[in-house]
Amino acid sequence: MAKHDTDANPTEQLLDFFVYAPVGLALEAVDNLPKYVERGKSQVTIGRFLARTVAKKGSSTIESLGERFVNEASQVVVDLFGIDLTPDASEDDPIVHPTEPAEAADDDLPIGEYDSQAAAQIVKLLSQLTPEERDQIEAHELANRNRVTILRKISQLRDAA
Repeated sequence: MAKHDTDANPTEQLLDFFVYAPVGLALEAVDNLPKYVERGKSQVTIGRFLARTVAKKGSSTIESLGERFVNEASQVVVDLFGIDLTPDASEDDPIVHPTEPAEAADDDLPIGEYDSQAAAQIVKLLSQLTPEERDQIEAHELANRNRVTILRKISQLRDAA
């Protein structure tokens, strides 16, 4: 009478692992192939959705950090050298020194101490103003420092209205 225990012959264990297990697995896969295909499609769809979501979030985070860095660096250049370098400024944009006389007084504008504020600070406040107040800011900006960031934000708010 043969004794069957977990200490089987090493040859039988190799035969089980390399011959019988793959054959059994192949037969199982044939029976369940449609289920495996459907599950694979589902996993790929979920993976693609997650990848797109992460990419969008990462992109907006990087974009906002980049914009913040550029705005702060621009303000440093203005403070040190009197040159306004705004984001997306082209070579055609004039370099304007903030010491030039302003046509409209700073006190007449709806944002207090307007001329001493960075473009990034002003852009945050524009959405709180009425269209008439934004027009006043736009006229002042065009007549003085002509900062692209502020003018673009005013245009975006006008288009959204």
